[in-house]
Amino acid sequence: MTLPNGQSALIQSTLQYTILIGATGGIGQEIARQLCANNRPVILIGRNNQTLTHLVDELTKDYPDVPLLSHTCDLSSQASQSLLLEGLGEMTQGHGNVIDTVILNAGINDFALLTDQSDDTIEQMMLVNVAYPLQLIKRLLPILIAQHSPSQIISVGSTFGSIGYPGFSAYSASKFALRGASEALGREYADTSVKFRYFAPRATKTTMNKDAVVAMNEALKVKMDSPKTVAKALIHFISTKQAHQHLGFPERFFAWLNRLFPNIVGNAIVKDLPTIKQYAKKGQ
Repeated sequence: MTLPNGQSALIQSTLQYTILIGATGGIGQEIARQLCANNRPVILIGRNNQTLTHLVDELTKDYPDVPLLSHTCDLSSQASQSLLLEGLGEMTQGHGNVIDTVILNAGINDFALLTDQSDDTIEQMMLVNVAYPLQLIKRLLPILIAQHSPSQIISVGSTFGSIGYPGFSAYSASKFALRGASEALGREYADTSVKFRYFAPRATKTTMNKDAVVAMNEALKVKMDSPKTVAKALIHFISTKQAHQHLGFPERFFAWLNRLFPNIVGNAIVKDLPTIKQYAKKGQ
């Protein structure tokens, strides 16, 4: 593995690393900081080399004793994924380290009515939120299984992966798919040492959300968590045995209710439809 500045990273032996995919976004940077604050050896993966370099410099300064590696990877490129996996294979097999946790945090969203979204936007959402993570999981599994030690893959989803919400139809579809994939993989590889888990934040204050989303949430009195709140909850989730977790109330309750009585949740959402459509149009 190499640091973004091109210098070889000193890979220490016999450590248990957490890999964070999507380390440079709003939630990702805070997850990285909380991992370091909890003294967890970490490998940060991001697409933006400049942002990743800046993040590594900050964390190295604040947490000089925490083993920290990084790698720039464009998940849309099979060659880039292969280079990442080659480095991870060397780190584990060549140095005796173990990957005990993989956090899949990369993702994009878009707030718009479906008829206002471009075909490219819809396709990119499915690729970034579902296809690329699955491709990476496929390539990671042989490494994790070969370790013969417990490991886990945590997919960071969304409340909208359990509740279909107007203005987020394509995003909801991608997160429903990610949640389903995590559940299916957990059963498919139940006879291995790899566990699959799903972590679902509610609305979060990041730059990924348009101003229209923030304004709509304020109008509808929808609470938004800070990235730090989400990151701290995820760090706690890592150490539990729960298969999945939804953050926040009433979102957690409605996610449960939607499985049993979807019409009740649907009717409540439809009452807010005029407001949702108003802000969805403003966001264009």
